[in-house]
Amino acid sequence: MATNKYEEITKAAVMLFEKKGYHATSVQDIADEVGLQKGSLYHYISSKEDLLMQLAHRSIQDFNTQLEEILLNSAMSNRERMHRAIEHHLQYVTKNVQLTTVLLREAFSLGADQHQVIQDLTDKYLNLWTQVIEQGIAAGEFRPVNARITALSILGSINWVYRWYREGGKLSTKEISEIYAHLFLEGIQEK
Repeated sequence: MATNKYEEITKAAVMLFEKKGYHATSVQDIADEVGLQKGSLYHYISSKEDLLMQLAHRSIQDFNTQLEEILLNSAMSNRERMHRAIEHHLQYVTKNVQLTTVLLREAFSLGADQHQVIQDLTDKYLNLWTQVIEQGIAAGEFRPVNARITALSILGSINWVYRWYREGGKLSTKEISEIYAHLFLEGIQEK
């Protein structure tokens, strides 16, 4: 059971959005899932769209906060920063497969204003990744590559994990992140 009703509602919404899709999930479906009357659900949320917005905002903000902390860690080399960024992103995706599915598939359902907020946060995240790569290039640790395209390639590859990852599979999240880190770091490392 969730620690509070709002968390229980968000977990139910993620499960339903992932299973049925955002548009096919009604507020009544969410209310039924958590044992509330539809009217009582509105005590916790203002709308289904706002609930999706809050889920997306919180998740992307978590990504940004973690990557900012990695960038600020002056004890790490740029290679270590990149490795840690890959590891963190992959761990988040694999620990939150349903939520990742919803974010990647359903965030486009938000209205224009809310979608712009999420797009701005996503752009910030991409810019942080680009910064990690640019710093590695400037330090001579990475070969000169198009940092933005490289960042998009890494994120696209890691995000796709939600499509095939299953908890308890042959490889642990740590093993998968090591494969990804090796693949990408070998690809951009200065020889």
